[in-house]
Amino acid sequence: MVESDLIVNEREPNASLLLSYIKGRASASERKQVEEWMAENEENEQAVLQLGRIYFAQRTHQRIASRDPHAAFESMQKRKKGRQVKMWIQRIAVAAACLTGVVFITKLATKVQKPAQQISQLITVEANPGMRTHIHLPDGTTAYLNSNSTLTYTIPFDEKERSVALKGEAYFKVSHNAEQPFVVSVADDNMHIRVLGTEFNVQAYQDEENIQTTLVEGSVKLLYKNESGKMVEQSLKPSEKADFNHLSKNMMVKTVDTEFDTAWMDGRLVFKDTPLPEVLKKLSHFYNVKFEVTDPIIRSYNFTGTFSNRQLSQILDYLKISSNINYTINQSEKDDSEGVKYTTIVLRKRS
Repeated sequence: MVESDLIVNEREPNASLLLSYIKGRASASERKQVEEWMAENEENEQAVLQLGRIYFAQRTHQRIASRDPHAAFESMQKRKKGRQVKMWIQRIAVAAACLTGVVFITKLATKVQKPAQQISQLITVEANPGMRTHIHLPDGTTAYLNSNSTLTYTIPFDEKERSVALKGEAYFKVSHNAEQPFVVSVADDNMHIRVLGTEFNVQAYQDEENIQTTLVEGSVKLLYKNESGKMVEQSLKPSEKADFNHLSKNMMVKTVDTEFDTAWMDGRLVFKDTPLPEVLKKLSHFYNVKFEVTDPIIRSYNFTGTFSNRQLSQILDYLKISSNINYTINQSEKDDSEGVKYTTIVLRKRS
């Protein structure tokens, strides 16, 4: 690419260069040019941050694909300084959240002190309760987030590895890069999943002791501390599932049908002789409800069934018929610890 194609004038980078910077594909000299420009004043810095917001929002959902980040940046440069620009930024952020059902939180992680210092931006993507979404990361990796899940990462990625942190459940289609491994940290860094390019599902909700990793394609390495506190490594092959209890440090690996752990991406739930506690856990995450079991015997039941885009009441009716269970739906009148009203399903054995 010729230098004249990259810059509008001697100092100001154009939108193409800024997008390359946001994607982590800019050369060292291009990064230096952008960072020097950002260091000149706060408005330049905000322009880059907002371009990043628009870019990731576009990649996350087709319904906002009509927003051209190049045009948005050029338009922003023409706008008056001050309150008008700030209000425009707020409108774009709110519109993106409303359209996608996903919340983007951006934060400048490193303030520029010197022109050559690297700028890093912390990105947090949250899938709203009861909703699922996906996001395209700067390296070409796609992450699908299940309900009540959060993915956090810093851009640009580190030169040595592409690090993200997950709370909840996600399916990753990782873009291959042998020189820069992709690393997923879960359970407050109690375990790291290291890959080069592969597809796998991870379930690591904060309120659960077990971290489940299901490999669909390629290979992964799980790094964790065992009972003696020693860091150990566990490799997985396709169709293998690792179940790690981060409290007891116990690791179990078994061969599975991966469809049971990945069907949620298509709006499906698949169970085959599945213990009822596991069924309730999946329903809880999928529909954003809580279950209360009044008769302990119910926990010993197993359940088989496949549901595609069904309402929760339909699944509960099927449970009622097939498993000799009655249920009551209670809508909470109070907020939980996170300020969210929730629905509780009370299960009891039919007499």
